[in-house]
Amino acid sequence: MTAVEAGRPPHVRVGPVSIFNGDMEAAARFCVDRIRSGAGARVATANLDFLAQARGDATLRADLSDSTLVVADGAPVAWLGRMVGGGRTRRVPGVDLVAEICRLGTERRDGSVTPLRVALYGAEPEVAAEASAALTRASPGTAGVLSISPPFRALSAEEEAEERARVAAARPELVLVALGCPKQERLIARYFREAPQAVWIGVGGTFDFLAQRKRRAPRALQRAGLEWAFRLAQEPGRLWRRYVVRDLPALIALTPACVRQGARHALARAQGRVRSTR
Repeated sequence: MTAVEAGRPPHVRVGPVSIFNGDMEAAARFCVDRIRSGAGARVATANLDFLAQARGDATLRADLSDSTLVVADGAPVAWLGRMVGGGRTRRVPGVDLVAEICRLGTERRDGSVTPLRVALYGAEPEVAAEASAALTRASPGTAGVLSISPPFRALSAEEEAEERARVAAARPELVLVALGCPKQERLIARYFREAPQAVWIGVGGTFDFLAQRKRRAPRALQRAGLEWAFRLAQEPGRLWRRYVVRDLPALIALTPACVRQGARHALARAQGRVRSTR
């Protein structure tokens, strides 16, 4: 068993990725426990596009395998997780997970507030500032200790060294990385040792949602697993190729194997129950 596996809560295998077999509350409490203990964690919020990319990207597969927690950000991922036998697998959207961690991480049992040191990496400075302010409004104990908006190009060795030093000096407890998959997972893998006491989360477009630069789907569409359709309607030019060319074929390819895996799991459970009654 690896160090990651030893500290990892239960996951189920969905194609090339292991997905957390739990819900929002369990994921948030796990993250807060890791913050309070100083153990730190690497967290990925996996939607269907993660699974699609991971099928052909060995580096991404390794980064997700080395993550302490990989939650089902997208409804199709949660469906597949339950299909293979993860009875407790539920959708855990990144934006909601961040909000819940901040709420739980700043509240004490006596009603007082404890500071939670948060660093933001990614997005334009104005968007990051608005996202940080939104977190503070929702959870007054949240303290933004660092915000880095990297350029839209590869960093030089000197620039990366400077960023690493800033992260280490800020001593964050929660680091939110908004670069999109797989860039954010790769950066977390490289930078994690600069603040190993922190929970690092790849959050995709969360800053835009927190800053209200983009709208989330209505709750009814979210519950129906149709948030992707709402996003596609908002940004068809940017998202149609991802959803239609990459993600849908991946879903079609993964589903039969997940059905077979789930059937084997159900059979094994049934056989175990029969043996236990003998």
